[in-house]
Amino acid sequence: MTDELQLDVFCFGILTDFRTVLFPGSARLVELADQVRTLQVEALCWCGKKATHNARTENGEMVVEGEVIVVGDVDSLDEPAPEVGYEVLCRQHHRRRLTASRARAVERIGEPLPFLD
Repeated sequence: MTDELQLDVFCFGILTDFRTVLFPGSARLVELADQVRTLQVEALCWCGKKATHNARTENGEMVVEGEVIVVGDVDSLDEPAPEVGYEVLCRQHHRRRLTASRARAVERIGEPLPFLD
């Protein structure tokens, strides 16, 4: 229909979920697009690099599996619902599962003491 009406269509949004899987709507848009341009809107990883991935955290730990949609305010009868959050990361930190809070925790550990001769 857009071709017949000679309309340009512009779409903005994130392409993938926290598992790095394309959203179905995003996948179809990419399949049909004449052009795909990545716009950087100052989304930065905690390290200062360009943020390209979305990370989901549950109780502070990054997860890469699970339901795409999570309702965090519904209590389970067996156990309390996890605290769910999202964070943007660069590709390297997403692959290493290194969120800002985890990086701070590792930094606090510090270097081991050197062995004395």
